[in-house]
Amino acid sequence: MKKYTRPQIIGLLSVTGLMFLLPQMASAQTNFTTENFNTNAGYVRGIGIISPGPQGQPAPIRWQGNDPYNAGTGLGETDLVARAAGYTPLPLANSSLLQGGLGVADSIFPGTNNVQIWKSFPSYTNYGFIAFQAEWSIIGSSAQQAPYTNQDTFSFDLRNVANTASLLKLQFTPGINIQTNSYTLQSVVNGTAGAPIIDLGYGGLFTTEVAITSATNYSISIARINPETRAVITNYADIASGTLSTGLSANDFGTIGLDWELTSTNAADPGSNYIIVNDIQVVPEPSTYALLALSGIAGVLLVLRRRRA
Repeated sequence: MKKYTRPQIIGLLSVTGLMFLLPQMASAQTNFTTENFNTNAGYVRGIGIISPGPQGQPAPIRWQGNDPYNAGTGLGETDLVARAAGYTPLPLANSSLLQGGLGVADSIFPGTNNVQIWKSFPSYTNYGFIAFQAEWSIIGSSAQQAPYTNQDTFSFDLRNVANTASLLKLQFTPGINIQTNSYTLQSVVNGTAGAPIIDLGYGGLFTTEVAITSATNYSISIARINPETRAVITNYADIASGTLSTGLSANDFGTIGLDWELTSTNAADPGSNYIIVNDIQVVPEPSTYALLALSGIAGVLLVLRRRRA
């Protein structure tokens, strides 16, 4: 197998644990975190994060996907779980999710031109604020991967519980860039791409937050961070805002998707660029009324305790 050098893949891993919390008041629901993965003896097709079966992942931690590994064709399951030097946070047992054309030089190809993986969770209701948060980096195509040097598109997709409709998609699109060697973050609502939001350079490590601030309104913030210290280098707060897809609200949010769309539209001609994802979270905050209700319950308990005393 080829030794990857940008970034260097220290160890290739499979999922062994994933925190997936039921909705609780003012608590984070973690769908992917580097802390819940550890090393495995090499990369083996058929045991990725979307793989069922005895050698796959247990149902509570397994993601779903539209491109599972096909032993007959050798196609599919392009997602890797690995430690990427310079990107995956310490300790060394941590790892990252990698999706895209990292393995094209080793004939690891998708079986479709639009690869999708996703994780669904119980939707939140009666919350005044819900935030989607992610830490990620996109690595550009390499001349070492010729002829697979296309620049493909990656997206975070916020969808409903049934995974039948998108509330909002964050699309990282090459080819409409303002600066060289970069890609553009844009939002996609109602299936229509919005105007470019911000241009980002390949290889940088970023955090993104989509704050759903009411039933249908959202705002997007992004920051570039130091890979070692996680300190913020550049912060872009509230760089875009708008409304969710028509007919959908925060209460419908119940699936996180990560999409890889091939520029060539040909599954046999993927680009070699790829995305590294370190962390994906959905963080709900209770509404004012819920907090008042909780404070009221606390007051009743306090009165009862005093009476008993």
